[in-house]
Amino acid sequence: MANYMNLKLIYIRIKFNDMKPPHPVRHRNRIRKIAEAIKERFPEVNRPEKIKLKHIQWFSNYWLEAQGYSPSTRADYISSLKLLIEALGRSEHWLGSLGLKPKGAGGRPRASRVVKSKKYY
Repeated sequence: MANYMNLKLIYIRIKFNDMKPPHPVRHRNRIRKIAEAIKERFPEVNRPEKIKLKHIQWFSNYWLEAQGYSPSTRADYISSLKLLIEALGRSEHWLGSLGLKPKGAGGRPRASRVVKSKKYY
């Protein structure tokens, strides 16, 4: 059995439209680290579809705190975490449960988006 989670379908759903390099690679690397941390702590989560709210809460509340990252690095991980949640097709109530704000209507347009189509599964 592979020691990593296959994130290919997640990566396919995330589109980095006008995002300049190296930001897309950094998002992918952070999403991979998030998945690896969850798989290490919860071995039964061997596919992205098995990630539940409790796993994301553990990552946000414990793993991220234990790393001792700077506030800007934490914010980067939270941004990638939001992308992962959206790519998994999870509902917006997850963001509220995590203490994160759902997407607002105004502001600067996003440089990344998630394709909603199920054809990738």
